[in-house]
Amino acid sequence: MKIVLASINSKYIHSSLAPWYLFSACKRFCCEDVELKVIEGTINENENSITERLLGEKADILSFSCYIWNIEKTLIQARKIKEQSPDTIIILGGPEVSFCAREILTENPFIDFVVSGEGEKSLPELIDCICAHSRTDIKGVSCRKGDSVIISDSVSDVRQEKVSPYSEEYFSSSGNKIAYIESSRGCPFSCAFCLSGRMGKVRYFDINEVKNEMLQLCSMGAKTVKFVDRTFNCNSKRAAEILGFISQQYAKVIPEGVCFHFQIAADILTEELFEIIEKLPVGSVQFEVGIQSFNENTLKAINRKTDPQKVTANVKRLLSFGNCHIHIDLIAGLPEENYESFIKGFNKAYEIKANMLQLGFLKILKGSPMAEDRERFPCEYSPLPPCEVISTAYISAEELHKLHTAENELERLYNSGRFRRTVDYVLSVSGLDPYTLFFSTGEYLKGKGYEGSIRLDEYVNIIYMYFSSLKGVDESVLRDRMICDRLS
Repeated sequence: MKIVLASINSKYIHSSLAPWYLFSACKRFCCEDVELKVIEGTINENENSITERLLGEKADILSFSCYIWNIEKTLIQARKIKEQSPDTIIILGGPEVSFCAREILTENPFIDFVVSGEGEKSLPELIDCICAHSRTDIKGVSCRKGDSVIISDSVSDVRQEKVSPYSEEYFSSSGNKIAYIESSRGCPFSCAFCLSGRMGKVRYFDINEVKNEMLQLCSMGAKTVKFVDRTFNCNSKRAAEILGFISQQYAKVIPEGVCFHFQIAADILTEELFEIIEKLPVGSVQFEVGIQSFNENTLKAINRKTDPQKVTANVKRLLSFGNCHIHIDLIAGLPEENYESFIKGFNKAYEIKANMLQLGFLKILKGSPMAEDRERFPCEYSPLPPCEVISTAYISAEELHKLHTAENELERLYNSGRFRRTVDYVLSVSGLDPYTLFFSTGEYLKGKGYEGSIRLDEYVNIIYMYFSSLKGVDESVLRDRMICDRLS
């Protein structure tokens, strides 16, 4: 029997660990004789091209890994495959279907099974049952029986021997994509907008295996290795050992030029970790810090245990080392956060002067507390993925639209790294706060008829005109700053 494990990724440079974990799990745990293959596409790829590739495999079973960015494309593919190959059994799994299996099966008759939660144990069991034409009442697997839909709860903490996704087949197909790795699963926190806290307590993988996998990825040419651990430093001793390993092996066993990416909680950084991070080779590590909000009522409402003052101090300390790229996040549309409160938090975040400040917008994920308790978290959001918030009881649709305008210019002026000297100068003399500068620049561009993409040279001319008109700005100094930025 031939099994195809498919994933439609957001970009070509991205890959997904899920089908490769399932590939290794099926290879190891399926009792029946099966032929396995992983097919990866992208959401930007021509739909017919993906369909042709999948149909060309003539699979008996086709399994898709589903996420918020690919669920629409995945359902389109599944429908087309079923129409053209009715005997192909189609299975969906992943976070975007794990908590809405009944809805998926009821609304999409071309889907045969939904695997909820971790699939390394349940998918091989399901495949064996299909091969043997036996009952499929497996924990974590939902299906139809006659006119009824049988639902099984999401599975986590499978307590099964860990399989490595890094097979020979993985490396032959990975090319120069970003590599992903996990040293733990689960999250110690239970934020209302997130699913990670619903996947059981944190489970740590053998640290020596993790180190070996890091070296494997580096030796196969990976330049960026992203740890998908939700809070990498929730166990500071393990974090210290992994970061210390990078420090000791960098430019030796780990090739120079490789960068490791970690998501951390900055307020729980220990002195031991600071000492290790300070000595890391320049460019070997980057950290992503989710601040989300500076509003204490908001943090309490979403059950996020964070000390914003400590986060600020610790991120500034990390930046002072000058050896790591630091990325910080804010989320617009959270409960208890109005427009004025968000602007205040945005300006605080900007003053940290991280290498990148991401202004994100709340997505309502299926299975998250915010999706399931609408009375506690009143909001309007798009029914279509990525299910972004349109308005809440605290912030209007018009105000969120204004934040999108500011976000566009934040990306162009600050996160691009192209106008740092210019923006610093304009903020220092104009009296404008960071948010107002980004928002007003966006409004100026709209007034001149510029929306969406714009050529860089044209953009430079437009912002020169606008910044020159601001009170306190010396045109000759502005010109010099922009020339330095443009040349660099």
